[in-house]
Amino acid sequence: MNGIISIGTLRSRDICLGIFLASFLFYLLFSHLVPITDPVESNYTLTAKEMVVSSDWLSPRIYGNVWFDKPIFFYWLTAIAFKFFGFSDLAARLFPAFFAALGVVLIYWFLTKVSQPSVAFIGMLVMGTSLEYMLLAKFVITDMVFFVFNSAALVFFYLGYTGMDGTKRWYLAMYASLAFAVLTKGPVGLLLPGLVAAVFLGLQRNLSELRNMSLLSGVFLFSIIALPWYSLMYINYGSEFLNTFLGVHNYLRATVSEHPKDNVAYYYVIVFLLSMLPWSFLAIRAVVDQCKELSSKKAHLVLLSFIWASTYFIFYSLMATKYLTYTFPILFPVAILTAVYLDKLIAQGKTKLIVYWVGAPTVLAIISYSVVAYRYLNSSALLSMISILLITLLFTWRQAKGQNTRYVFGLLCLCQLVCYSALSFFVFPAIAQTRSEKGLAEIVSEYHGYKIGFYQFYSTSAVYYSGNVAIKIKPSSESTSNQSELLSWSSKYTMPSQTLDNFAVQSEQDQRLIIVPDSNKASFLKEAENFNPQLLRSAGGFSYYSIK
Repeated sequence: MNGIISIGTLRSRDICLGIFLASFLFYLLFSHLVPITDPVESNYTLTAKEMVVSSDWLSPRIYGNVWFDKPIFFYWLTAIAFKFFGFSDLAARLFPAFFAALGVVLIYWFLTKVSQPSVAFIGMLVMGTSLEYMLLAKFVITDMVFFVFNSAALVFFYLGYTGMDGTKRWYLAMYASLAFAVLTKGPVGLLLPGLVAAVFLGLQRNLSELRNMSLLSGVFLFSIIALPWYSLMYINYGSEFLNTFLGVHNYLRATVSEHPKDNVAYYYVIVFLLSMLPWSFLAIRAVVDQCKELSSKKAHLVLLSFIWASTYFIFYSLMATKYLTYTFPILFPVAILTAVYLDKLIAQGKTKLIVYWVGAPTVLAIISYSVVAYRYLNSSALLSMISILLITLLFTWRQAKGQNTRYVFGLLCLCQLVCYSALSFFVFPAIAQTRSEKGLAEIVSEYHGYKIGFYQFYSTSAVYYSGNVAIKIKPSSESTSNQSELLSWSSKYTMPSQTLDNFAVQSEQDQRLIIVPDSNKASFLKEAENFNPQLLRSAGGFSYYSIK
């Protein structure tokens, strides 16, 4: 008996390892072709680079200034990748792909424990091939890492609640996951999973379960993981850390919209429809179908999934500042609900329903990919991209005819994977190049010893690639002070800035280079006429001037 169990466990581990390796390589595919983009990715990569160069692994810094935007964990991960593999685009994108693969393994492993293997396999494919999941597997931002720790916390909560494998020790893993979530994205890493668990226990009328949750041990474990960094930051920076990190990046984000045009009630509805392509509409059907299960006292997993998804959706909808990735964590519970529903459809042989509700969005997605490709690719790359998409679509259509439901589902997954691979090779690098100043950085690197100014714009990616901290040259009408009022969005921006007059005041031997976007060229020449600007070169939509 013990031998059988050991073999089964080993086999399960081998499957999970295989899933991880395949997923990791897939998500990392062609990442070396995608340059670091402005304005978000470059903040993380530059901070991690400065961490490695300065050997200060406590205080995140950017432009040499302490940077309180996010907690430390994602910076540590990116800095570790840089330390071992150098400052490269592939190294920067290593850990997002790594955690994306962990997330796929997590949902598969979890569903094998609480449901059928077929549901686990479907849930893994639905989540892992959703558009937003595949995109965030490449983006150098905190969201994928936070997603995994956040999901793990609620997974371990559920396993502890149900006493899976006859033990409640799963709760300790929950506390550790919460701690790493807080180290990745701040208080929300504790607040939202805690709220989901509290609502779940309340609706189950089982608050007595709190006695089984090892609260004292859990709080201790959470504290020794999460609190040391926060404590050291407070000891070193005091109220500045609290006011900026908690005040601006948490309280202000919730109460004052950073992007007012996005602060509309339907924002996250649209985001959801796009994020789960091609599964969005089937997921909606699944949610509606699973509502019937909520009345069953045995439907613990369905209830938790509903609470999980609705809590995050409502919470972020009520926040003043809205971002595309805020509701990303709901993909995990929605993928579970969709997998349960899809497994039922496959068992019932409802091929036409899957074709209508997944096939049609897939066709629309491919058309959308083609439109995006047309906008960003040159003629030869566009022809190759469109050819791959059309061949994939036709192959899927022809192969699906007369096949069983499970085979059709697999074809749709394969179609999405091929489309994503084509996007990774052709489109993502082309889009990233329009949002990155890697080329500008190469030119800046030629002007050693120059004081660099960016006229009425700023590119952190240029600073990251060139290693030269530039000064943002603001209009003369603006204050030159770097001090920002308390709880103001302006305190997010810590790059050095000066007016043109102040930038020009320096000793005669200093050389100054001002990079001017072509759109601002006329205003620059008018403002700089007293400094005798000399045009050195024009390239990539910028003009490069020296001034005396």
